Amino acid sequence: MTPLLTIAQGDASRISEPRRMLARSEEEWRALWALHAGPEAPSPALDFAQVMAAAAFAGERPSAGHSIHISAVPAANGDIRLVASERAPGPGIAAAAMITSPFHIVAVSRDAGEVSWDDPAARPIPPASPPRSAPIVQSRAAAGETLTTGMDPRTASALAYLAGPFSGALILFAESRHPGVRFHAWQSILALGGLGLALIVLYVLASIALFVSAGAVSAIFYGSYVIWAVVAVVWVLCLWKALSGERWKLPLAGQYAERLANRHS
Repeated sequence: MTPLLTIAQGDASRISEPRRMLARSEEEWRALWALHAGPEAPSPALDFAQVMAAAAFAGERPSAGHSIHISAVPAANGDIRLVASERAPGPGIAAAAMITSPFHIVAVSRDAGEVSWDDPAARPIPPASPPRSAPIVQSRAAAGETLTTGMDPRTASALAYLAGPFSGALILFAESRHPGVRFHAWQSILALGGLGLALIVLYVLASIALFVSAGAVSAIFYGSYVIWAVVAVVWVLCLWKALSGERWKLPLAGQYAERLANRHS
């Protein structure tokens, strides 16, 4: 078996600061993967009698095109030192302005000898995350965290969706401490606000199409009905999940909402 085998690599890790980690047991591996992909994500199966896992996280970067890669450097005593090399977009290369978190996770053969990081960012793996069934917002409240507004976290989270992006912005302005409530507020602004903006664009296009084709107007209005249906479904689901204390993430909008919520105010 080759010393290193890539398990996962990309630019969308939940770990937003530079880290280098080693997992030598199943328990450490589950904790590492939960930090990287979330407590709900099952970790890939590894045989820890044969391999261990190593992970390098670059932290948040301001654009696409950044990457990180792990390589192995043999030491004089036959052991292995791991080195993480980062790459940025080259001069003159247009990269999308978006927050990314590059990562590289590899399996290292146990036959490679003693493995260590040749990197100051190396850190031990913290204890495993709470069980999947434990609601994130509820666990923070149980720990004694109170809201600036004095409201229950579930109530504040649900209110963030009540009037779409408008109530989301209001809750975000009123609550600057609780990341769970801030997540729901940001998700309301990004998801429901984005869908509302799409509806406005469609109605503007319909007004223009009146001078071009009646068929085009009908098609545009049909598209608006579809978006209204999506808005209704998303609104009901978000309200329900927020009231139940779950941090339920919508595709794309949920990822950005979580990153924004976890930033320091």
